[in-house]
Amino acid sequence: MKKALEFDGSELDGRTIRLDESTQRQTTPGRGRGTPRGRGTPGRGGRGARTPNPPSANMFIKGLSYDTTNESLQAAFDGATGARVITDRDTGNSKGFGYIDFPDVATAEQAMKKMQGARVDGRAVTLDFATPRDNSGGDRGGRGRGGRGGRGGRGGRGGRGGSTPAAAANKGAIQDFAGKKMTFDSDSD
Repeated sequence: MKKALEFDGSELDGRTIRLDESTQRQTTPGRGRGTPRGRGTPGRGGRGARTPNPPSANMFIKGLSYDTTNESLQAAFDGATGARVITDRDTGNSKGFGYIDFPDVATAEQAMKKMQGARVDGRAVTLDFATPRDNSGGDRGGRGRGGRGGRGGRGGRGGRGGSTPAAAANKGAIQDFAGKKMTFDSDSD
């Protein structure tokens, strides 16, 4: 450490090297990694720490390998009746999270105790009980991100340019010229 500090103030490629000995940060009990700049909730363990959802027969899983399939996910959980790896709508690639269905809450709770922090397809996963889906249609936006488009209003698909036939005609091919040809006399002053 002291040998490295000897380079403080010296130059390398025309730039001054600045070195300082660091000290371990003091942590306040119960605050975790939360900072006063708004990240993390004071007293809740900082980033990512939150109150778990109440038990349900559906479980949320994150941290999945991008190679995990619906079948391999279901096989990893004893008693699961179904599993869905969530994929990108355009590419079909896994987004790294999914849902596992169980016949009842008790089976889901047993699986949660057994598999929390376990590895699925080589990756350590995080589990939580999923909140029941509201199947009334309506807004299907991201979690806490303000909706991300939803369905209905402002042109349908997230407000990206409307869905009129004229707008659809402008996409893709080169359009035919539909203007008027004008000539100017070069003789007039």
